[in-house]
Amino acid sequence: MVASPAADDGPVVSESGACAPEVRHPITLGSPEFVAAPQAHCTWLRTHAPVYRGRIDSALVDQDVWIVSRYADCKSLLTDDRFPRSPAGGPAIAEGMPDHLRLLSESMIYKDSHEHRRLRRLVAKPFTPRAIERLGRRVSELAHGLLDELESREVVDLRSEFALPVPMTVISEMVGVDEADRERFHRGIQGLLSGMGESEREVDHDEGAALAEFVRELIERRRRAPGDDLLTGLIQAEEQGERLADDELAAMVFTLVTAGYETTYNLITNAVVALLDHPDQLALLRADPALMGSAVEEAVRYLGPVQSSEALTAAEDVTWHGRTIPAGSLVLPLLAAANHDPAVFAAPETFDITRGPNHHLGFGHGEHFCLGANLARMEARVALDALLRRNPGLALAVDREQLALEAVPMLVRYRSLPVHLG
Repeated sequence: MVASPAADDGPVVSESGACAPEVRHPITLGSPEFVAAPQAHCTWLRTHAPVYRGRIDSALVDQDVWIVSRYADCKSLLTDDRFPRSPAGGPAIAEGMPDHLRLLSESMIYKDSHEHRRLRRLVAKPFTPRAIERLGRRVSELAHGLLDELESREVVDLRSEFALPVPMTVISEMVGVDEADRERFHRGIQGLLSGMGESEREVDHDEGAALAEFVRELIERRRRAPGDDLLTGLIQAEEQGERLADDELAAMVFTLVTAGYETTYNLITNAVVALLDHPDQLALLRADPALMGSAVEEAVRYLGPVQSSEALTAAEDVTWHGRTIPAGSLVLPLLAAANHDPAVFAAPETFDITRGPNHHLGFGHGEHFCLGANLARMEARVALDALLRRNPGLALAVDREQLALEAVPMLVRYRSLPVHLG
């Protein structure tokens, strides 16, 4: 039975004391109602139902899901062996997905314990601090090159014309996609990531399937002609005599693309929105660029691009806060709620780039902590630094109310971000 508010709950009130929009039940991740007022829903969940049976509803996934919303509970859940990512039979969230998306179930993000550690060690080398530092120079070059092209424009869609091309190019170069194949690769990525919204019921998976085919072609190409790129390194890598199988290789590329590209460009976009929404914080950052690292961390906490970790599955019946989660159920730690938990963060609805400590869960926790977190942080820092240094008059080119979020479960993704660079 779906949890519902008690009869005497009354209207939802935000932590600032203001009356929030009505919360409709069952709470459905990705629904227009949730997207329109995520923190109102998060507040209700933390206050009234810290373990709640809701739904995740999109063109790809339509399932009941247990939602955990308090910071301490989310952090505990992410290291609890009773909630694996891939129980016997594979991750529950993969059921019903098309073949090219089911391939992701071979990725390390859906593996546990030894298998996860084996795959993570094989792919970790390009994400060391030294490797990330070397990539920083390339990111700066890309960011300034894009701004050179855009500076004469009256209006720029910062999302698609700046925030997106930076990580897209970086991940293409890391994987070893030749210049001639970039358009095909990028088109496939867009197909893979499109159609996730609640309203997009008729989804054409041809582009996503084409990406899977291209990745397999690329693997064979790199076997025959190795290059100085991540994919070649993965093909050649060994861990105690073990190598990646073809499905594991393809799944690893899919994972790097979806995590390293989708998350990063939305982080850059969302950080700009947060700064423009808070001109005092933008002025503070301009006055002291050394706060850029802290500003990026606060953007991850306040308006992070990912609202939840990957889905977990209850391996046994678990009773928590008076609710019994049946074995086999899909469970999501709602990181967006945890990162606004007043039990951990003072004034959680305040965007404060000097916040410290800032132990947000935006990149997860435990053994599945995001491998690409430092790459995403670096790309956001470098891109935002170039943007703000060169554009002292940066401003929205539309009314704030016209910025629309896409109805996508577990992601915070603006449709566009029209600005005057100034």
